[in-house]
Amino acid sequence: MSMTVEEIIRMLDNPATLGDALLEAAKLPFRGDDKVRFQQKRQRYIDGLSDHERPRWVGEMKAFLSLYEPSSIDKRAEMPVKANCNEFKTDIFISYTRKDLKRVEPIVKELQKHGWSVFWDMDIPPGETWRSYIKKRLDESRCVLVAWSHLSIGSKWVIAEADEADRRGILVPALLDAVEPPFGLSHIHAADLSDWKNDSYHQAFKELVNAVTSKISSSTPALPDTTPGRAPDTVSAPVKVSSTSKLQPLRARVEKGISAVAGIRIWPAHSQRTAIAVAVVMMVLLAGFAYRYFKTEPQPPVQATVQSERALRAVPANFVLIRGGEFTMGSPANEPDHESDETQHQVKVSDFYLCRYAVTVAEFRKFVEASGYQTDAEKGDGSYAWDGNAWQKRAGINWRYGVSGSVRPQSEENHPVLHVSSKDAIAYCDWLSKNSNKKFRLPTEAEWEYACRAGTTTPFNTGENLTTDQANYDGNYPYNNNQKGLYRQNTVAVDSFAPNAWGLYNMHGNVYEWCSDWYGDKYYEECKKKGTVENPEGAQTGSYRVLRGGSWSSNAGNCRSAYRYRDTPDDRNADVGFRLVFVP
Repeated sequence: MSMTVEEIIRMLDNPATLGDALLEAAKLPFRGDDKVRFQQKRQRYIDGLSDHERPRWVGEMKAFLSLYEPSSIDKRAEMPVKANCNEFKTDIFISYTRKDLKRVEPIVKELQKHGWSVFWDMDIPPGETWRSYIKKRLDESRCVLVAWSHLSIGSKWVIAEADEADRRGILVPALLDAVEPPFGLSHIHAADLSDWKNDSYHQAFKELVNAVTSKISSSTPALPDTTPGRAPDTVSAPVKVSSTSKLQPLRARVEKGISAVAGIRIWPAHSQRTAIAVAVVMMVLLAGFAYRYFKTEPQPPVQATVQSERALRAVPANFVLIRGGEFTMGSPANEPDHESDETQHQVKVSDFYLCRYAVTVAEFRKFVEASGYQTDAEKGDGSYAWDGNAWQKRAGINWRYGVSGSVRPQSEENHPVLHVSSKDAIAYCDWLSKNSNKKFRLPTEAEWEYACRAGTTTPFNTGENLTTDQANYDGNYPYNNNQKGLYRQNTVAVDSFAPNAWGLYNMHGNVYEWCSDWYGDKYYEECKKKGTVENPEGAQTGSYRVLRGGSWSSNAGNCRSAYRYRDTPDDRNADVGFRLVFVP
């Protein structure tokens, strides 16, 4: 059952339950502007908030939710859209020719599964002209997806819509047929869906979804219509100020001062001289305030701008800044499948960068081919593979092989690498650090759980349950007696399924991931006795390294955010991989 708005607002007051509050808020049936505003506020949280920004964000979100009224939202959704309001109404505008409607419809349905609103209806409301209505809907869309086909490349309307989207920088092209886009529109790479069979895991379709996500997250409203002779919707004085929040109190002070001076003329004569003196002093002070608030902010030095751009470029692709904070690590004793080594304790972690994905076969291949490195499986007696009934250790099996012990096909190059030991993972970090002049390492167990939870306190970052539509595990063994799901008996691509609230993929299932910590079964209890521990790195010594996340072969309970697994540093298996932390 969904929580009430009041309950969600109370959860926002607790930093440990911010993620849970967002999960619950996302269930509210926002529409129109409210949906867009909620998505914008949620994206700000996902992008990361500093300790200074978080209280303001919480206040804004509480104020936004306090105005939530289902009935008023329904009424607003039914009202006609105001022209030239320059606010987003739709996430995606689909540009296509009507003869391709049946081919476009499956794309629309898949995009809607991601929670996006899609405009693709060709029916024009009464009283509207085609040109003005389509222009208005284009202006109100965050992203424009153009479906190029043998038919649409000759449509002047589709070309015009694509030109407008390209001008705004929100164009995402897709090829329904193997065609060349019209002149001037072929410079943007198009997702090739010519062989797409309505498969959401199709590589080209996933590229399309990633492109749409990028456009939506960075889009800005279209500029107002500045056609000559048209009166603007609003007229503002051309005054540049540094902060509108500071402007209003100052304006009130100035108005009071002016009113006071204006009223002096009705005072008794003997009081006017004193009053005028006071007024002069007051106006001097107000002038000082005015200078402080109204002055134009100085532009940053060019050198500082260059340095900031260099800093941005220094962060490798696909690494997410995880803002540090304090959280409760472990699981409560009443959580289903709770283990004795999951004692809850308070942990504080610093900022760090974590890769969105586990290391892939293709990435590990570059390492081996460039360095000549031999993995523990190659130097030893192979690795464990799954024959469909039992785990069997077989000589010759190494990182080139899949879950069943066969050589992995080309189609699995984007799957997580398998059959790698903790030592192999560390060797990869060392090689990448040396060859990129950047520092990489494995995450600590605390960093891993903090990033996996992404602000949630539930068993999974998806809530109280995890389905096989959300993660890759053995669906024959669901969590807490929930409905059974798929058992894929293999890994999936590292960018499969929706990411968590912080943009990280497959933190539940697919492969267990090595952490840098030594495992200690009593380590959590030791931490609890210390109070809040900061950036813990695990037991000082041990025989086993920590693994987290569960895998394609795990039951759902072993995919929980708090579940701890362990293995010897040189062990390797068909359900173990790793992901990296970047150290600036």
